[in-house]
Amino acid sequence: MLSLLGVVVVIVGFAIKLEPIAIIVISAIVTAICGNINVTDLLTTIGTTFVANRNQLITIILMILTGTLEKNGLKEAGASLIKKAKGLTTGMLIAIWGVLDQIFIIFKIPIGGIPSYVRPILMPMTVGIVESKGYDIAPEHEETMKALYGKDSNMSNFFGQCLFAANSSVLLIQSTLASIGTEVDVMQIVMVQIPVALFAMFVNATQTLIVDRRMVKKCYPDLYKSNEKSGN
Repeated sequence: MLSLLGVVVVIVGFAIKLEPIAIIVISAIVTAICGNINVTDLLTTIGTTFVANRNQLITIILMILTGTLEKNGLKEAGASLIKKAKGLTTGMLIAIWGVLDQIFIIFKIPIGGIPSYVRPILMPMTVGIVESKGYDIAPEHEETMKALYGKDSNMSNFFGQCLFAANSSVLLIQSTLASIGTEVDVMQIVMVQIPVALFAMFVNATQTLIVDRRMVKKCYPDLYKSNEKSGN
């Protein structure tokens, strides 16, 4: 039971908004101590697990790289850059990312993700859009933006994975149909999924824009009126 304290560390760490890399390291150390795992066995287990799974290894490398860049001013650089973009709204940035994220997932490009990309880069940039207009970010709007990024990530994963022929979800559909006597090629499944994914992408982006627009109207009435006049 004590070895499960590592899970508690993860939950508490994210709840108090510690750095993701610090949470993972502390959780691993706590789990090793409570589970009576010596240093050699711990490193062996970590090394064997991640070397055997290439995707997880890439994820860890990205997290370490992102954490290093974040420590050296990545958030500030992102926020400063986005302040120079004229006419870009918070909803537009989130919606654009939702579309790109789905494309990344279709082609298995491991660049996205909430902890490795959204939290250290996109959130500061999104907040920077509001601050560039001369407003302090409203807590309710900030939490809504986080929820929209999370929603976009889930939608992209759900529909994007079905457009990659070698993905387990596509192979599951193929094997399930085969079990009831219907033989289909994986590319047939992908082709059927394309219009569904495109429709979902459109609906998802539209809903993101509507929700964010309502929050801007609620939290920054003057900014909303200004955007209305400029056509944004």
